[in-house]
Amino acid sequence: MRTFFYARVSSKDQSLERQLSAAREMGIEEEYIFVDKASGKDFQRPEYQLMKRMLRGGDALYIKSLDRLGRNKQMILDEWQELAKVKRVDIAVLDMPLLDTTKYKNLNGIETLVSDLILQLLSYMAEDERKRIRERQEEGIRVAVQKGVKFGRRKFEIDDTFKSVYPEWKQNKITAVEAMKRVGMKSNTFYRRVKEYEANL
Repeated sequence: MRTFFYARVSSKDQSLERQLSAAREMGIEEEYIFVDKASGKDFQRPEYQLMKRMLRGGDALYIKSLDRLGRNKQMILDEWQELAKVKRVDIAVLDMPLLDTTKYKNLNGIETLVSDLILQLLSYMAEDERKRIRERQEEGIRVAVQKGVKFGRRKFEIDDTFKSVYPEWKQNKITAVEAMKRVGMKSNTFYRRVKEYEANL
């Protein structure tokens, strides 16, 4: 069994020392420590992908905290499932002792149960994150509406400019392109307003 450690910071301003100190204290060899300075929005990070290609069944992967793996809980859930269930890699999150599949390797039947429980916990965390995002979006919309913000595309009114341009276009004095330019409308909007205008003539 080989022991890997993955560390990540999202910018040059963040320090890696806390994560790397944890790896050194565990005695993990330098060649098995992988570090990315990249966003956690997805798993397309060079060092992570290199490490993932090296991981084999029976290896163990340690990370300092769950957010070092990624910031999107659903993506973490999917990745954890691939590593643990498909590649058969043990994973341990140092700051969350419960998320440590290495503890249960020699207990008959318990290893699979614990792995499934961890996946259920991650699934709950992912759903909770989605729920919180929806709540923040809904709250933001409510506040915006209270402030008079209107959502959706701006509706082009049939104003005096349109009324003066319409007869020129209708009598072929100007082209449709010129008419659209003068009223500031795109083709589909222009013809929609024409239809509405003519219906009320």
